[in-house]
Amino acid sequence: MRPTSTTAVTPTEPSPAAKSLPLPPGPRGDTLLGSALDFKESPLHYACYLQKAYGDVVRFRMGPSNWALVSDPKLVWDMMVDRSAEFQKPAVARRLWEKFLGDGLLTTEGETWRRQNRLIRPAFRKGRIQAYGDTMVGYTRRMMDDWTEGQEVDIGEELVALTLEVVAKTLFDADVRDGAATVGEAMKILNVEMLNHIYMPVPLPRWWPSAANKRKMKAIEDIEAIVRDVIEERRKGGEDLGDLLSMLVFSTDESGDSLSNKEIRDQAMTLFFAGHETTAHALTWAWYLMARHPVVTQRVQADIDRVTGGAPLTVGLLKELPYLSQVADECMRILPSVWVFMKEPVETTHLGGYRIEKGTQIMISPYVLQHDARWFPSPETFDPDRFGKERAKSIPKGAYVPFSGGSRICAGRNFALMEMRLILGTMLQHMVPEVPEDLVPTKEAVLSMQPKDGLPATIRFRPR
Repeated sequence: MRPTSTTAVTPTEPSPAAKSLPLPPGPRGDTLLGSALDFKESPLHYACYLQKAYGDVVRFRMGPSNWALVSDPKLVWDMMVDRSAEFQKPAVARRLWEKFLGDGLLTTEGETWRRQNRLIRPAFRKGRIQAYGDTMVGYTRRMMDDWTEGQEVDIGEELVALTLEVVAKTLFDADVRDGAATVGEAMKILNVEMLNHIYMPVPLPRWWPSAANKRKMKAIEDIEAIVRDVIEERRKGGEDLGDLLSMLVFSTDESGDSLSNKEIRDQAMTLFFAGHETTAHALTWAWYLMARHPVVTQRVQADIDRVTGGAPLTVGLLKELPYLSQVADECMRILPSVWVFMKEPVETTHLGGYRIEKGTQIMISPYVLQHDARWFPSPETFDPDRFGKERAKSIPKGAYVPFSGGSRICAGRNFALMEMRLILGTMLQHMVPEVPEDLVPTKEAVLSMQPKDGLPATIRFRPR
């Protein structure tokens, strides 16, 4: 029998004494490792199992740490919006990202985060990101121009390279095409090695000369070298080009202080990572889904042909393509590249009638939420019309959260949504998605969810 949903205690009701509440149910796990080995074997499947077996608030151990999986949209919304002051970026996330991203927007809290957010948000305002549209479309067309009919490619690798080039050009006015393969390979290594820190009860110190540590540090250095070259070139030029990199290099805060070299490095590394990898994987999954659903593909293509008349897709035309937006939303629902994000209570608190102790690492999984039949009927069916104007009203707040929510919602949300629609739309305008008929990609849930071993595809252009 499927567990019933728990009921959240709303912020307007008297809060119970958290210490008197019971702990959430959950698996006992191994004496030493808890559920670490089960989780490592298949994080996605284990998260789904926990929700089905124990309900919407589940407690389990990862080594010495207490974790919780929360899968009730009301509780998720409480943590992100209504009770956001009670929850912060968790220790496990800060530990994972510290060496790679430093004190960037993804890892900081409090006044440091607010200062960084004020500095970076203007680069993602609507008026500014619309100016990026021509670059996104132009680089996509350049990628397709390099392909030939019948060519076999790993579409995932191609899209990782494309989105890296887009974020470098739009945010930093830099050409990193020659370094895209290096960054792509480094990200594969980091996805595996950084996540291994979660599974180890006592992670090896960074200075320990293990093979894994050496691989991780080499990967970080490879990406850092490209970022450092971009920053140094801008400093030498001395010209404010009005882009985000200029804002980082030349701006000052309220006290007149400019960002230090480390602060610029940390923000640039954060934006290079967050600005391309998850979008690339979202587009990869979208290409697979389009190949598997030709009727949907043909409907999108007919819309694009009608609206563009064969001319390049533009930001201004997106508002005339609502079905393309619905397709993008449904792709991110059924195969979300951001499959999990984390919270941590600042003090012992309550969720759904259970005690959540201070220090608990709380998992929120968009994949689990978005495959729940209570919020999305027939969840395994690919149905873009569920995001049509009327049907979308029935989706509870907190059930569809591909970009998190509340004050910590992804700063690049609008950038990513526009990029996904423009790149996917441009590719469908000129191509027919084709992947091997018998291919069922394995969902590899590492730092982001991606097809294990890539996504092989055959290049097929639409008849002119």
